[in-house]
Amino acid sequence: MRHIESKADEYVEDLRRFCQQPSVSAQGLGIEACANLLREMMEEAGISARVYPVENGNPVVLGEVCGGGKERGCIGFYNHYDVQPPEPLELWESPPFEAAVRDGKIYARGASDNKGSLIARIEAVKAVREVLGEVPINLKFMVEGEEEIGSPHLPNFVRKYAHLLKADGYVWEGDGVDEKDRPSVTLGAKGIIYVEFKVRGAGRDAHSSWAPLIPNPAWRLVWALSTIKGPDEKIKIPGWYDDVVEPSEIEENLLAEMPFEEEAKKREFGLKEFLGGLKGLEALKTLYFSTTSTICGLDAGYKGPGSKTVLPCEASAKMDFRLVERQRPEKLLRMLREYLNKKGFSDVEIIVHGAYEPAKTPPTDPFARYFIETVERVYGSKPVVVPTTAGSSPIYTIRNWMGIPVVSGGGVGYPQDKIHAPNENIRIKDYIRSIKFVATLITTYKPEKLRKTP
Repeated sequence: MRHIESKADEYVEDLRRFCQQPSVSAQGLGIEACANLLREMMEEAGISARVYPVENGNPVVLGEVCGGGKERGCIGFYNHYDVQPPEPLELWESPPFEAAVRDGKIYARGASDNKGSLIARIEAVKAVREVLGEVPINLKFMVEGEEEIGSPHLPNFVRKYAHLLKADGYVWEGDGVDEKDRPSVTLGAKGIIYVEFKVRGAGRDAHSSWAPLIPNPAWRLVWALSTIKGPDEKIKIPGWYDDVVEPSEIEENLLAEMPFEEEAKKREFGLKEFLGGLKGLEALKTLYFSTTSTICGLDAGYKGPGSKTVLPCEASAKMDFRLVERQRPEKLLRMLREYLNKKGFSDVEIIVHGAYEPAKTPPTDPFARYFIETVERVYGSKPVVVPTTAGSSPIYTIRNWMGIPVVSGGGVGYPQDKIHAPNENIRIKDYIRSIKFVATLITTYKPEKLRKTP
């Protein structure tokens, strides 16, 4: 650990170098250059790396460290090198790709999501090699460039290159510490279906006086949406809840142990109460283990200042459905289409923009237990273990398809890191601690002990 402390300035400059390279997937900005820079930095750390082109997509960078035979075991790491757009630029206190250092922090788009955790893992490999002369286990790195736009090509990539990705367990992209500096560990993620509904009427917008004769697609859309979910917050599609799995006793216990600043969260969102008056453990169970249906955006007709008596020719809405354990996107999409047809809305077009399966690793899994124990050892406090996130992530490609346990933790995140917003930042102390954690993880890993874990 003293070696890592002595190299802190060098590690900061390495991260600044990587953050200074734009890599905005939504805008196609700097993607190829960033993938090549990542390969270069991995090789500088002694990681064999290759950039894999992806047809009609952004390249994936795979890295490998051969630390011995199979008996030494293998840990995999997933990260992404792409970042969100930095706009609005005028709200940044320093340019988003300058990677400015001030007040013990690094400010840059992608510093927290996800370049900080990625470079911390690479620096840990470098540090271990410098101190021990070798890395004592095998390592795999999978770093994609499309996470911020929904990882549309990752599933096919994993199918094609699964033989190169095998490991005893994978460490996902991030996590970090909470408001009280407690480390967090996450064991899963909800699935998601993101769709857009489109309804078309006349060939052009019309004067609203034609309303008695010309169908209004905005009304058609509103009526269709009203059939999907009721005021009780329940999804009305028959069979939607059939595959839902309730949290296990162990998972409920983990939720009960989680710190939940309930009143602070209500104040943050300007609420007097949560939906349905939910409180405490029931609120957490609903947040993490319920399937949801959310209208994310609506568009139709005139939305400018003043009035315009128009009958729009088109209306659209974007909606996401969050899925929980055992729900499958392909099945639910069929049910959604069939349901709208039966309700008389076959004219409502459904455009699918993305879909993930839900995935979880049990807290009793030997790799998960080892990971949690290592977090506690390095951070000096018991981690907050979250059975699954309320959000979504493509961990299913590794967990469900390959049967490999997946965990997340030991990253650079903290509550004020402002990911996806202007002035995204990380604290340098969290970055250095993340390097120490990964170095400990890969130097204390003993696969034979995991196999003996009851």
